[in-house]
Amino acid sequence: MSITQLGPHGKKLLQNLRHLFGGNHVHENEILPTNVLTEQYMATAYVVWRFEHDITTSTSKGNASVAGGHFGYRTADYQSHLQRLCQKAVRNRDIRGPFMQRVDAARSGALACPSTAQPVHDFGSYSVFRQCGSCTGSGRISCGGCSGRGKRTCGGCGGVGSHNETVTHTRWNGRHNETYSQTVRRTCPSCGGGGRVVCTSCGGSGKQTCGACSGHGFFTDVSRVKAIARPWWHVPKHTGLAAEALVRALEHRGPTSAQELVPLDLAGTEYNENDNWVVRYTGTAEIVELGIDVVKTNYIVAAAGANVIPIKTPPVFDQLLRYELDHIASLLNGGKRGRSNIRRQAKKLFAVFRSVPVLDEALQNVAKLGKDARENPAPAIVRVAEGFISGDAATSIGTAFLHTLDKVSPANSRAAWAIVAMFPAVASFFSTANRFTEFSPSNPWQAVVPLCFAVVAAALAMLAVSPVGWLLSATISSLLRLKVPAEYRQRGRDWAPLKNACFFTMSASFAGALYGAAGAMHWVPNIRDATTPVVNYAVMHTAQGSEANRFFAGLATPAPVKAPIIAESTVDTRRDVQRFLIAHGYLHGEPDGNLGSRTSAAIARYERHENLNAWTPLPDLLAHMRTVTFPASAASTAFEPPVATIAPNSNQNFVQTGSARRSTIPVSTNGAAPTDKTDSGTVIPCSEDGTYFSRNVCKSAVLSASYEREIQEYEVAQRRIGAADSGVRIEQERWLEMVTRDCADAQCLTSAFEKRTADLNARYRGG
Repeated sequence: MSITQLGPHGKKLLQNLRHLFGGNHVHENEILPTNVLTEQYMATAYVVWRFEHDITTSTSKGNASVAGGHFGYRTADYQSHLQRLCQKAVRNRDIRGPFMQRVDAARSGALACPSTAQPVHDFGSYSVFRQCGSCTGSGRISCGGCSGRGKRTCGGCGGVGSHNETVTHTRWNGRHNETYSQTVRRTCPSCGGGGRVVCTSCGGSGKQTCGACSGHGFFTDVSRVKAIARPWWHVPKHTGLAAEALVRALEHRGPTSAQELVPLDLAGTEYNENDNWVVRYTGTAEIVELGIDVVKTNYIVAAAGANVIPIKTPPVFDQLLRYELDHIASLLNGGKRGRSNIRRQAKKLFAVFRSVPVLDEALQNVAKLGKDARENPAPAIVRVAEGFISGDAATSIGTAFLHTLDKVSPANSRAAWAIVAMFPAVASFFSTANRFTEFSPSNPWQAVVPLCFAVVAAALAMLAVSPVGWLLSATISSLLRLKVPAEYRQRGRDWAPLKNACFFTMSASFAGALYGAAGAMHWVPNIRDATTPVVNYAVMHTAQGSEANRFFAGLATPAPVKAPIIAESTVDTRRDVQRFLIAHGYLHGEPDGNLGSRTSAAIARYERHENLNAWTPLPDLLAHMRTVTFPASAASTAFEPPVATIAPNSNQNFVQTGSARRSTIPVSTNGAAPTDKTDSGTVIPCSEDGTYFSRNVCKSAVLSASYEREIQEYEVAQRRIGAADSGVRIEQERWLEMVTRDCADAQCLTSAFEKRTADLNARYRGG
């Protein structure tokens, strides 16, 4: 088909299409017309005006009454009057006259109005007084400083009325003057001894000006009532060439832009059944429908108006940009990796997009989009393509544009924010992990408040350093944007990563809480133990005396000095724990070394009673059992009770009680013992073996007898338990260790023997 057969509208449409498509993988001369159709018919559109009321209310303190429209305190009359005005605004046709005359006079110019609601009638303003609820209309409220009493407690004496005062005197002692101090009771000068002073907030009146109403005691509510007309644009169905496309285009453009397609003019007005005023506009629509061949593919394009604006737009660019769309689709098909795939090829894609005219113009438009418009860049691409592209293709291209621009022309620097966020994140992790080392799974709810506090503190810490992140991000991103031409530079959005940075630090704090709880349950090393090598390395490799060295030295945890302990097997440890639990009534049975359900339940009861961590390892638990009854001030070693050496003296006998592990106490037949600083009695001959008992116990008849009674009670306890090698033995050894270490005189020994005897008697004889 030749161009001469197209007609003026067909030629102009073909020229516009060649200009739009040309250069986008197709030459202008390759776009050929195949057929053309033209038609003129009457197009109709309606503007439906719906009448409503509009009330704006304001409140003032004190008197702001409206002259001629004030209702005093008659709130009911005021509300009733407003309701009548609202009904009048909706139903009264008489007040609509001036508005309707304006629309009739404007004719087609009135189409510019239906974008917003239009005023119809102003009923004026009306006012009413409303009593203040805070002061009940008086304008004054009770003083908060003195609770309305007019006086408050004296701050000088705390309400007592007097206070102590130290007075210094000088007197002659017969040889020289001497100075001495004396405390005397003085009347408080502030309150004169009354204990209360006049309140400065209210001046002693007990009342203050009401802050809600500023002392007026009432408010004035002012309401202004208007009648408005709200428009609704409606285009009915048409018949004719490309009628459906024309209706869609008119509805999409609205009344303000409809004139570009059809020259509409006022044709008539009427009321519908809903009492809405309907204004009808008509005009002659000139439609041209052109068939074109683009790269051996036929398309039908329809246009309307003197400027032949396309109203039927087939997706021509989907074919012309098939290579770019396929490449983008292959990159985005990686799912979550699609973004990284595009970023890796950002420079190559940027060059490709700039080489295609329609993509180049669209890329420039997307680069200038604001924060909200970036959420959906497809409309910007559709506008550049004048509608000749599908929604899916526009969305795919828009996604690729955003990722490409974020790489070649970044609006912010995520790396800068990551560096800044690392400091509060690491600090939050270690701080929270260290705080949760005392976590107990038996009371998990007690960790909720500390966890919330730690997470909020992490977010606040990130907010505190956020200005540094913004400054660093703005500097880096500005330098990177200088690498591309100005028309492709995005607007800076350097605060955008703050949300993710806060979430990162909060997550680090939460992870620290989990690690601390796991460390408390001995699933992972304690946070301080885990970081000790790093801290020690930092201390060793920083300059002595520097700020960094002092900082790391403060973080270093000195290794606790531990006395050597005797290694025990796992079975022996469990058996010793069972013995202790049996001896103290937590468990019944024989110590077999098996950690069954009964033993576990007994351990749990003991841990709750002693407020221990429910996940305390058995060696630590056994160590606590050995020291809880008789705590030591320092770490102790395994104790083997000393055994006295039998002397070859025919005049002395030795009373040996208990098992071979217990002490042998020398006792004299005549009951004599040498006197010491605290005790006196008959001297008991002892061997000079240098043991603790030869130096302290066996030389005193009182101590020997007291210790013998303790041994007897110990034997009773052993028989009561039913096994010589039981938890009582462990307890006895711990007790002997404490005695030999802490008691240095006879008084301490006597007290220890008597208390131990009474304790064993009460537990195993009385029980």
